[in-house]
Amino acid sequence: MKSLSSLLKIEQFYSAFLNNRRDLFVYLPPGYSEESDRRYPVLYVHDGQNIFHPAFNGYSWNLHETADELVQNGLMEEIIIVGIANMGMQRSDEFTHELEGVDYLRDKVEIRPKGQLYEQFITDELMPYIDSLFRTKKGPEHTAMMGSSRGGQVTYHIGMRRPDLFGKLAILSPYFYCVDPVTLEEARQYHTWTDKVPLSRIWIDLGRREGTLILEKHVREVTESLVGLGYKPDDELVYYLDPTGTHSEKDWAARVASPLLHMFGNKGTPVKFSLEGEEIAGIRGPGMRLNPIAEFDSGFKMSLLRADYAAEDGTILEVLEDGTLVPGREGKTAVEASFGGLSAARTIRVAEELKEHVALELFVHVPADTPENAALYSWVPLRKDASKPHAYTVRLDVPLNAAFEYRISRGDGAVEADQAGQAVTRFYKAEADGRLELTVRSWKSPQ
Repeated sequence: MKSLSSLLKIEQFYSAFLNNRRDLFVYLPPGYSEESDRRYPVLYVHDGQNIFHPAFNGYSWNLHETADELVQNGLMEEIIIVGIANMGMQRSDEFTHELEGVDYLRDKVEIRPKGQLYEQFITDELMPYIDSLFRTKKGPEHTAMMGSSRGGQVTYHIGMRRPDLFGKLAILSPYFYCVDPVTLEEARQYHTWTDKVPLSRIWIDLGRREGTLILEKHVREVTESLVGLGYKPDDELVYYLDPTGTHSEKDWAARVASPLLHMFGNKGTPVKFSLEGEEIAGIRGPGMRLNPIAEFDSGFKMSLLRADYAAEDGTILEVLEDGTLVPGREGKTAVEASFGGLSAARTIRVAEELKEHVALELFVHVPADTPENAALYSWVPLRKDASKPHAYTVRLDVPLNAAFEYRISRGDGAVEADQAGQAVTRFYKAEADGRLELTVRSWKSPQ
């Protein structure tokens, strides 16, 4: 009988650089206990308490289950995974490097950057410890790093600074800009490199429903800068825009097989190809880009960074190789793309002008038993409506086509609940000016 993988917890690992202690979570692959002479590649993952176990929101990456499945199906080599727990309130400090371009002074929280110290903790304390305790393969070709949100930002910075140690990076829903959801003011949070460093695999992704927290234009900006350095698109550098992904462990869990396959496995053969994206573009207005998604028989998914496109009527619309739409005149035309012997088409309408932003009036009616001074939130803070009892409101501009999956919540942690007492998740996409009126029937108290 083939042995199973195992999870270990190393409690209170001390860092002299940071003068703190944190837990480590280690996944050992199925063959580890049977093949005593075998060594294994290592993947280091930030926010380690959430990758094998549920986070505060009840969701987990379930990274061990995905790794087990890929190994069992012969799609990925066996690896060791090291989850590095974050330090709660110190997380933002530790995940922020003080580098040129990182405008941490305009972040949404006060930052005292400790990214360089956190980096030293990993490279000079944690990695030697893991290498001494487990049978690891050393060298950047066998060592990877993964993280999401701010963990994606720190993965990018550490990986680009230390290619002598890390040869593979997986950057999920990266926090490359701080965007104020009300004013839409942007503060850049990443450093730009001017020279290519020797990384063999880079994965970058985001979800389409992350609202203004993670915007596609920002993630693609960094991705294109890496292409400009010489990383081969759709090969060394792979990108994925998940059409329904949100900023949550459940969505990172749903797509984490793809970065694992990119770094340590076999993608297989393409079996499906589709053209996602908006169906309307403006001669004047925000830029639009197609999202060509290739799916493989292994379950691997990616959005092509470069493709061959053909518009049926090139006077109406042209499509650049990076998927950017270049409108010429009003009208409709079909656009076709192909990949791996597969093809996909989409009809695009070109209008004279599209607005950059959508004006939204959001009204929320709450139960009469809601505490009088309760703070209320959607994806932005709401204020009490002086003209109506038990009502909250906000008026704001939202980037055109920004999509949000959100919950109505109170400052004390209570969330909107349905008749069965389950938390209610809502969805909004900024397609046109309008008024959104919602009614909260009841509240679910925090656990």
